[in-house]
Amino acid sequence: MPMPSKSILLVDDDHEARQGIAQVLQIENYTIIQATDGKEALVLLNRFKPDLILSDLDMPNLDGIQFYKEIRQNPSWVTIPFIFLAGSNSLERIRIGQELGVEDFLMKPIESDELIRTIHGKLLRSAEIEVAHIGQAYLETVKVIANAIEGRDRYTRGHVDRVTTYAFWLAEELRWPPDHIRILEFGARLHDIGKITVPDHVLNKPSALNEKEWAIMKKHPAVGARILRGISHLKPALPYILYHHERWDGTGYPEGLQGREIPIEARLLTIADVYDAMTTNRPYHPAQNYEEVIQILRSESGKHFDPDLAPIFISVLEKRRHRQQQP
Repeated sequence: MPMPSKSILLVDDDHEARQGIAQVLQIENYTIIQATDGKEALVLLNRFKPDLILSDLDMPNLDGIQFYKEIRQNPSWVTIPFIFLAGSNSLERIRIGQELGVEDFLMKPIESDELIRTIHGKLLRSAEIEVAHIGQAYLETVKVIANAIEGRDRYTRGHVDRVTTYAFWLAEELRWPPDHIRILEFGARLHDIGKITVPDHVLNKPSALNEKEWAIMKKHPAVGARILRGISHLKPALPYILYHHERWDGTGYPEGLQGREIPIEARLLTIADVYDAMTTNRPYHPAQNYEEVIQILRSESGKHFDPDLAPIFISVLEKRRHRQQQP
């Protein structure tokens, strides 16, 4: 299927060849802007940015190699996908192009099917890279927000990073696919975002919360979910935020869900979250030793924790502990 609404800058001094290529691509719903050589193409590039450049190697005035060098020296154009058109007498120029980093060459005369497949593949790869860059930017933003929220609570420094790591361990043991792992990181890092509305005197109280303070604290999952609900790329992470304080036996909050009513994302994160709480110093309890924590995980399996996930998490901890103890 063609890429809709994609523009291609086609650069070739051979009028007949250029028109033939343009006709094939226009049938495939691409918008074609034509230039007769590299100099004319550079003028056009100052007016618009195409989704892909298709350029002949052998041209007067400014040949394909020099044109490509000009493209890659401009930060605004450096990410534009580039394909060379080459004749049988262009082997040396092809070698130079490869050394410069060009991966795609189409040899003249060009078959229509090969032309379409190459362009479509190049645009798909470019789109995948762009999505990856956007995803990285989202994650960096999430980390900044999570660290800013965590910085308000002097008792839980490093909590987000540790919970994310423990959740990763369990998800990897369950062989979750990469796209699930990516959403898991968003959810784990933002699971306490709702605490942004909890007053400092409640968040940092060194003793047990009273009934009124506890009621405020228990609102943070629902508040966090409301904050993120309008952000489309974070919607898949909402189960982590909203339900990570639910309990298998139905005594959790905010909705009192029970058993498999609780999304598996939240069941997984709950184990990681509580494990970190038990193994770090908090104002209301000191860190517990490893054996005590394992015993609690076992005794709370089927009560606080998913009875299928808790043993798997214990197994992961045991394996990692054994590896660390080996000389």
